[in-house]
Amino acid sequence: MISALVFYIQANSQNLVPNPSFEVLKACPTDEGQVSLASPWQSSLSPDLYNSCATSLTYSVPSNRSCNYLPAQDGNGYMGMWCYFTREMLFTRLLDTLKPGRQYYARFYVATDDDCPSLAQTFSDGIGMGVKGTGPNDNFNIVAENQNGVLYDTSGWTKISGCFRAKGNESVIQIGNFKNNDETILVSNDTVFPLSQQANYLFVDNLLIAPFDPFPDTVLMCNGQPVSLNASFYDATIKWNTGDTTQVYQAVDTGTYIVNATIDGCTFTEKVTIINLDMNGFNPPDTTFCQGDNILLSPGIEGEYLWSNGATTKQLKIESSGVYEATIKNICGEFQFKQKAEAEDCRCRVYVPNIFTPNDDGINDLLQPYLDCDYTYEILHFEVYNRWGGRVWSSPAALAPWDGNLHGRRAPIDTYVWYLTYDIIEAGKRRSIIEKGDVSLIR
Repeated sequence: MISALVFYIQANSQNLVPNPSFEVLKACPTDEGQVSLASPWQSSLSPDLYNSCATSLTYSVPSNRSCNYLPAQDGNGYMGMWCYFTREMLFTRLLDTLKPGRQYYARFYVATDDDCPSLAQTFSDGIGMGVKGTGPNDNFNIVAENQNGVLYDTSGWTKISGCFRAKGNESVIQIGNFKNNDETILVSNDTVFPLSQQANYLFVDNLLIAPFDPFPDTVLMCNGQPVSLNASFYDATIKWNTGDTTQVYQAVDTGTYIVNATIDGCTFTEKVTIINLDMNGFNPPDTTFCQGDNILLSPGIEGEYLWSNGATTKQLKIESSGVYEATIKNICGEFQFKQKAEAEDCRCRVYVPNIFTPNDDGINDLLQPYLDCDYTYEILHFEVYNRWGGRVWSSPAALAPWDGNLHGRRAPIDTYVWYLTYDIIEAGKRRSIIEKGDVSLIR
């Protein structure tokens, strides 16, 4: 029974950074270095937490550090850290490990602190975001780093973004200055201390790492009904291979659709193949297989499976006759699969005389097998043994008959055992069969 006809595929835009704007707090900040109040964030040295709930103006929002007035880019809080001379870092575990080869978008916002008029003002360009695995030899891959020169804005936020394909197994994110002093640009109006002895302080907020993996490789069109594909991805510009530029594309035909999402100079590409699933009157034909063999039954469609024997796999291996049923649930609804399978005796009918009279009278002088078969077959060899297990005759696939002689002499009157080996060939699959019997040689 079909319970749904039209379905809607939503792009995956999950932010993998936990507590990305430092809004979830154990308590309001009251002193410097209280990063741990914004769990699960941790730090090297002592970055500072700022939030509008703080009673001290030093760690409040928007007023902080005596001379700053900076509203949060998102929510009510942000972090601050030293990024030159003294170097502080923020880090935490991502909500999910990055998948190898998958496309990701990385982004965060940064602002410069506004020093009091009586103090020297410093500015720098050094801030970035990196990801890495948890192995002892894993290094940070810088996925978003400021490339636009020295950061001067003290009253607003600058977006830093980037895109990358994951190597796989990255699970830690870190924010800070990944450049050394020689690589970092520092600008200062301080006339007392040299640049090498000065420091620079930056604020960060609203961190993001999100996968662009909007659709599975294949989606189902239910009985020809349209499929809505939602490729919206933050502020990205969308373009489909059909020329359409809407975020939600209404697919009315089967086939492969490709979407490009462009954001901050990054272009993500994804494709999806739509196939039609006609669930009306689905009635697979009965099937047969050879006794002793096994076959796989499967409707060949995506969904959650429950077979009558309790199995939940998409394919069911069977070895005996019976009627096999499965309940399948997918985006198109729920329906029943039922198929009858019959195990057949696939052996050929083999005829070998039980009496053999090689006396040159022209009647029953030669011993050879005769096959009557419903399948394509190939004889491999025919052999005859005496009562002590000694082989007295062996014929290749060409099936030369035995004339009753052994090493150029007449074989003695006795009862012999024969073996016939042949292959049944069905649907390109070979199945070897060995038949045996006995024959009396008389003269």
